[in-house]
Amino acid sequence: MGLFRTTAAYDEALANWQGIADRPAPANLARRDGIRVLENDLLERWLTSAHWTLPGLWALPLTAFCLHRALVVEERTAAAVAGLFLAGMLGWTFAEYWLHRWLFHLPPAKNRTLRAIQFGLHGYHHEFPEDPRRLVAPPILAVPIASALAALVVLLFPGHWPPLLAGTFFGYLCYDWVHYFTHHGRPRTAAGRFLRRFHKTHHYRCACTRYGLSSPLWDLVFGTAGERPPGAAGETTEKPTAGQR
Repeated sequence: MGLFRTTAAYDEALANWQGIADRPAPANLARRDGIRVLENDLLERWLTSAHWTLPGLWALPLTAFCLHRALVVEERTAAAVAGLFLAGMLGWTFAEYWLHRWLFHLPPAKNRTLRAIQFGLHGYHHEFPEDPRRLVAPPILAVPIASALAALVVLLFPGHWPPLLAGTFFGYLCYDWVHYFTHHGRPRTAAGRFLRRFHKTHHYRCACTRYGLSSPLWDLVFGTAGERPPGAAGETTEKPTAGQR
């Protein structure tokens, strides 16, 4: 594909991908830090990968803009803004859960193009879960995500979008940064250790549970907070080993 030519290692990983399994294949553990995706150095660095600070560069200014509009331009009360802001964050946690469980974890498509998209969106992350360059949204995803979030909130809530969108953007930022932290952070609080263990279990114990990243709320609501869904075959109470925490 010329400029967007993928590497042989990536093509091999895509060709051998069988979907997101409950446990990673042993062969992947040696390469869980990731592989190169594109041959072009500039695109590899700026298009398909991102430093963990990138989401803050766009989410924080947009959050501040929406809050300024709500508080200063529209002169809403602080209490009203705070309530709608929290509602926006709550809405994001549901979107996060829904996307992760019912979109990213779909079985691999038979169509080659759709299969490649599935692998790029989330399959790669389960094959190489500790790749530090692909734990937050790269530029190729950040712009569409921000645009889609803004359009959806404005269309659904035309009279209340500024504080709701501020909470949505901030919720997304928490999601991206918590995701990075669960893989490469060293939590010192009980909450941090819980979130890290919760997400590591999703990767290294059972990929069919624990879909929430910034919050376990919707896993508790939909019954996916345990090691396996209730009644699933092979239900276990095992915990991740020390090396997986």
